[in-house]
Amino acid sequence: MKSLTVKVDGSGRILLPVKVREKLDLKQGSKLTLHLGKDSLRLTTQAQAIKRAQEYFSRLPRGRMLASDELIQERRREARREWST
Repeated sequence: MKSLTVKVDGSGRILLPVKVREKLDLKQGSKLTLHLGKDSLRLTTQAQAIKRAQEYFSRLPRGRMLASDELIQERRREARREWST
């Protein structure tokens, strides 16, 4: 199921066919993210968006301290210096 044709109704809504909803496990109230391109749009389920984010972040180098943690450590060192003088 690569390509389907759907119609836009008078309110701007589209109806996703049952096979699509079943394949993506979409239920009433499921949320989708709409990605608008120059001349196209893509719908992504929240589960897929989370999976892609996890894959992206899992490829980032590890072992380096977060900038926020570095800043906190520096502030604590400064505070200790101020209290010791």
